[in-house]
Amino acid sequence: MTSSFLQKCHQNYNLQPLNTLAVPSIAEHFIDITDDSTLLDTLAFSRDNNYPLTILGGGSNVLLPDKIHGLVIKMSTHGRSILSENDTHVVIRFDAGEQWHSIVLWCVEKNLYGIENLALIPGTIGAAPIQNIGAYGVELTSCLESVEGLYFASNRRFTLDNKDCFFAYRDSVFKNVLRDKVIITHVTLKLSKVPRLEIEYPVLKEQLLKDKVMLTSVTSLDVARAVIAIRQSKLPDPSQLPNVGSFFKNPIIDELSYQKILSLYPAVIAYPMANNCYKLAAAWLIDQAGWRGKVVDNICMHEKQALVLTNPNGCTTKEVLLFVDKVCESILEKFGVALEIEPIQC
Repeated sequence: MTSSFLQKCHQNYNLQPLNTLAVPSIAEHFIDITDDSTLLDTLAFSRDNNYPLTILGGGSNVLLPDKIHGLVIKMSTHGRSILSENDTHVVIRFDAGEQWHSIVLWCVEKNLYGIENLALIPGTIGAAPIQNIGAYGVELTSCLESVEGLYFASNRRFTLDNKDCFFAYRDSVFKNVLRDKVIITHVTLKLSKVPRLEIEYPVLKEQLLKDKVMLTSVTSLDVARAVIAIRQSKLPDPSQLPNVGSFFKNPIIDELSYQKILSLYPAVIAYPMANNCYKLAAAWLIDQAGWRGKVVDNICMHEKQALVLTNPNGCTTKEVLLFVDKVCESILEKFGVALEIEPIQC
């Protein structure tokens, strides 16, 4: 084992500052990865000592336990390179530790289109494919070219193209078949050099009009600014009020279930999907059930956005989940709809 690895590895490391929900958590072993050689040494150490691995990006979409046995790896690699370019598109490869919002701003500055709707989403690009991040009518899958990484057990490298990632709503192969088996090292995006905008999401269109943007000549910068304004008006800054953004997924239900809810609650907010399904606005459900702004045992659903759970006093994950169970039970009782949480439980 190299001296570099031994110098960088910490024992009984405090992870509370490294997760945006600020739950208390201690890593038995922790290392911050900034280069490929240290990553390879780290994976070898894990195998040699039979230590389980936990991967941490920006810590913005996770629920950490009080104690994590084994080795926690934080990916902090940085770098970006243009792989190919023509008159209409550019293909760019990013290291996993690059901050997602910084990438969005960089692309907007270069007049590239495809991810402007995803501005101000916290976290790293290495974590983005796991959740298939999405907002305001756009998901990562719409511009992702490929994902590269390593298998824990062998250091064998892999490259998966878009279709092999099996993207779905807030889902991917990395949350299922490959969970706890691989670490993502690079993500490649294919972005458009010609306008390719999605501005039909109601609240986004409203913000663009509020910003006095001509809808016939919208730029990626216009969209990014509008998204940032929307998010800042509704979502608290995790550095000021601990949260992971949207805590619940928008539930997808079938036609029959939708019609039943519609008959009882004509104002229900829902969006038509494929296969005669509907995506319900979880924030509306939570708000109607009386949870927006409600505080129980120092945990709260945010007063400005009912999807956002806040943890101002640093309660534990166990305490957070007890609160979540109460929210889910009330939604199931009132609407017959089961909510699912977005953050990943490590």
